[in-house]
Amino acid sequence: MIRQIFPLLLGSLMLTGTACAEDEPPALTAMQDPHHTVSATYPPAEQENRHSGTATVHCAITPTGAAKDCQILFASAPDFGLAAQEAALESRFLPQYVGTEPQEAFWEHTYTFKTDAELSHPILDRTHSHPPRYPEFAAIQGLSGDVTVECDIDAVGAAHNCTASGNSPDLLKTTTLAYFSLARYFPAMENGKPVSGHYRGHANWDVVHPEDQQGFH
Repeated sequence: MIRQIFPLLLGSLMLTGTACAEDEPPALTAMQDPHHTVSATYPPAEQENRHSGTATVHCAITPTGAAKDCQILFASAPDFGLAAQEAALESRFLPQYVGTEPQEAFWEHTYTFKTDAELSHPILDRTHSHPPRYPEFAAIQGLSGDVTVECDIDAVGAAHNCTASGNSPDLLKTTTLAYFSLARYFPAMENGKPVSGHYRGHANWDVVHPEDQQGFH
């Protein structure tokens, strides 16, 4: 009887060992391409109400480095989740390889949206105020410089009485003044209500990057 049971036990142990050997390897983790990373847009409704928050997304990354199937794992407000999802889908990623073959991977990230609930001065609404293009003539002539603009912003976010200053060619001053004068703003807040306030903006025009004004803020 003992001789009959022992082979059965041995066969069971061998079967268990075979199952462990077939476990799937851990999934590969992707990395964002730093040269093609898109920043999340601060949702206007949340920024207008001075709301801070976070959102976490999980995406599948194709072998070519594109994000797909991005799921919102957590969002302190629905708009934060959508903003994080959009930023992930518009970004590029570095392919992950097994040997010489690129593989599908995953990527997870938490975006943070932070503002001051008691902010007493206006905020530029970047979502509806895209940075100005470098003037064509300024690019041809190699013109650059710094421009500072000051405006009065009313309670509905419109600019008034804007002035420009700085040691910069008039063409760049005019372009910067026009931008800040026509831009939209989130007004200053006082006791939870929008009020008029003063705004000070700055543009650093660098002819080396006429299409990508990283110095503009």
